[in-house]
Amino acid sequence: MTQSLFLWLSLFVFIGAFVLLSTQKQTKRSLFIGALIIFVYLTLNAIYVVADYFTGEGINDAVIFHLRYGLDGSGFGDYYLVMLIGVGLFIVSLMSAIAYYRLLKNRQILHFSRWKQWASFGLLLISFLSHPSISWSYEGILKGLGYESPLARQYAFSDYYEVPEIHTQEEEHPNLVYIFAESFELTYFDEHIFPSLVKHLRTLQPQSINFTNIEQALGTSWTIAGMTSALCALPLVTPSTNEHSPQGNSMSKMSTFYSGATCMSDLLHKDGYKMVYRSGSELAFAGVDKLYKTHHFDDVKGIVELKSQLKNKAYQTPWGLYDDTLFDISFSDFTKLSKSKQKFALFISTMDTHHPYGHVSKSCKAQTYKDGSNSMLNAVACSDELIARFIKQIQDSPYGKNTIIVVGSDHLAMHNMAIDDLMKGKRRNQLMILDPRITEGKSVDKLGTTLDVSAILMPLLGYNTPMGLGRNLLLEQNNSLMQELPSFDKILSAWHKDIARFWEFPKIDTNVSIDTKKQTIILGKTRYNLPVLLRLNESLEVSPFFEVKLKFFETTKLFGYLNDFLYSDPFIWVDSCSRIGVMDDKINKKAKWCLAYGKLGSLDLNMTTINQNTTLSFADINATLSQEAFDENATKRREKLLQIKEK
Repeated sequence: MTQSLFLWLSLFVFIGAFVLLSTQKQTKRSLFIGALIIFVYLTLNAIYVVADYFTGEGINDAVIFHLRYGLDGSGFGDYYLVMLIGVGLFIVSLMSAIAYYRLLKNRQILHFSRWKQWASFGLLLISFLSHPSISWSYEGILKGLGYESPLARQYAFSDYYEVPEIHTQEEEHPNLVYIFAESFELTYFDEHIFPSLVKHLRTLQPQSINFTNIEQALGTSWTIAGMTSALCALPLVTPSTNEHSPQGNSMSKMSTFYSGATCMSDLLHKDGYKMVYRSGSELAFAGVDKLYKTHHFDDVKGIVELKSQLKNKAYQTPWGLYDDTLFDISFSDFTKLSKSKQKFALFISTMDTHHPYGHVSKSCKAQTYKDGSNSMLNAVACSDELIARFIKQIQDSPYGKNTIIVVGSDHLAMHNMAIDDLMKGKRRNQLMILDPRITEGKSVDKLGTTLDVSAILMPLLGYNTPMGLGRNLLLEQNNSLMQELPSFDKILSAWHKDIARFWEFPKIDTNVSIDTKKQTIILGKTRYNLPVLLRLNESLEVSPFFEVKLKFFETTKLFGYLNDFLYSDPFIWVDSCSRIGVMDDKINKKAKWCLAYGKLGSLDLNMTTINQNTTLSFADINATLSQEAFDENATKRREKLLQIKEK
């Protein structure tokens, strides 16, 4: 059942519940509770409507990822309308609750029915449990409780994941230019739906390896996820909520990105390639900078780093640079890299075709699609021209014969001005490879996903290497896992725990350092920004917790997470002294940073002020494992933690 059907079912049941309640005699207290329930329920509807506007699929893994990672660097200017709608729906929720209370407050209803009361409570429970804003989390809750899908046992992840190892099969290793074309899916090429829209890239298809059946797998449907799948042959998952893995409540505070994975860039770097990334947007958005820097990109630049090269600094979209500016900068970089004679791979991420409206670069300003009324299609037509122009620049340069060029959509288009027409077509990702050594192009119709991209590219670059969940679709005997495995998305979901391990959260096996100047805590090669709460298991494996800071609100504070710990859970907590000091009157609450470590239920919880860089010895941390812990001590400390919230 789709989320929209769940929504209508939930709404129907919710209305039924309140029809029953309205015939009952009620007190002012019960009316207030009813009004509060209406407000909460309608707010859930508002959340769903806003999420569905962005994704077209309601609440999905892309929404959850961005809620956990944060929204810094996003182009909020493009979403003023949906933000106004969200605020409007919130006000409607509040006014509806008030109206319910006032309308029923003075009604004279004398009779009372116990069965109607229980029936209305049951219907309310069903309406909330079936609401898509809540029901999406059931799978995550089951994972957090340790539930393992039968599919994970039937199709073991280790049987299908091929550990990436680089093996040279040819002496020739050409350079690579990879263009992540924002949402530029293959459907835009459909002449029946969009006649004469994509003119320039179409002319390149006959001389390219053109893949026509690249579907969108689970965990690959938004920009950072599409990039991760293409580079690392893995879908992007957020860590589960259980005792062995972190909450993922604000992954933006983490210093690395899928550090346990070996990606195409890691292998190319190992063999001497210089890895370069250029983007018109902010690198901080969704952890793009951490993805590329973790996986051996030597030179990573976005709008902030490229601003000095702009002739007109006001020439920007809400997301960042226009694509014509980005391509000018990228071609200059391509020329310099080519002259250096070092092997290189240049990855470029475009922005002009970003939902919902798209943006048309000045160099295309005179070009419109049909009557020009659809801004997204104007942007697609412009992007088609700019990408093709950039490709021709490379091919016509002295270095074109040694450069493979790839044009691939990072993901299928989300809700935009052309979505109704896009839904009429066979939705597929674009993947076009232009190899100067290939004299005659070909069309590859095998079913695949963006997980297969690196497995396809590595042999073209001269390497014989397995690539994770990817398969080389150019080999006749190879099929993608999407083709081989039934219900591939369900199997990927069942592999969540296995894939989440690639976040490779650290294990404490040496001293822990706290740098008060840089405001970080250092565990071996891993750094976390302060404030931070680290839960430890019996092997001193770390589960980090952070405070989420979105644009408009904050979620649970660290003391809230600590309050939910078991009394026997070892932890390390670095936070402001005004918070930690609540548990110990001897702490100077006006000091900036304090440290607490041990167990909530231990007799002696270690707490101290940090005025300078501090080292917490491995022996002291290890000693916390043997501390005796009692529930009564934990109860007292939880009461003190709740005082922080009250203050």
